[in-house]
Amino acid sequence: MSERFFERLGNVERTAWQAIHESPSWQRLKRGIDRDFYISLMTQVYHYTRFNAQNQALVAVGLTSERLPLLKYCLHHAYTEAGHDLMVLKDLESIGVSAASVRSSRPLPETEAFIGYLFRLKEQDATARLGYSYWAEGCYPYLEDFLVALRRDLKLAPSQLSFLVAHSVIDKAHLEEVKDILRETCGEAPELQEGVVHVLETSLHLMKNIYDAVHARNPQK
Repeated sequence: MSERFFERLGNVERTAWQAIHESPSWQRLKRGIDRDFYISLMTQVYHYTRFNAQNQALVAVGLTSERLPLLKYCLHHAYTEAGHDLMVLKDLESIGVSAASVRSSRPLPETEAFIGYLFRLKEQDATARLGYSYWAEGCYPYLEDFLVALRRDLKLAPSQLSFLVAHSVIDKAHLEEVKDILRETCGEAPELQEGVVHVLETSLHLMKNIYDAVHARNPQK
């Protein structure tokens, strides 16, 4: 696979994150984050993270041993994603939010749309979902403003940010795994590469919608 493809992925990813960073929701983070906004946002993170293992495993259903490296990657990655939603619950419990209240809450429509989109990726080639994995595993440099705000405004310790901080270390290795499987499975196939780019761009757009929805439903005090 040409490195130009990874350059393209990087450009699409940066453009999508730029749109997020320029949005009112992100500008709010830079001015100062409040507890209600954080709880609402992390509750949405809980809701979609809860299904990441399942929607990753689902794309493997249509694979056989003829595409063994991709089949193994999808199933292994699904396994490693299982339980990450519990880290979100742990972080919220550390600031006095009950796990029961988070579990019983309804996802916002924008979060439902994001979850539904990821499940619908089973209808595409299994490589397409790698577009989501690519930015999700490498997003932590783009979340620096968020982490700074949480430490500055809510005085949260690293132990209260297990989901975000632990992932920033774990996912560096996971991103290299995504790149390796992209090289091995997409090769020089333009149609597969286009599927990866489309999912990367679309899923980040849907993520922006979640940020914006949380901002709209939690007026700054």
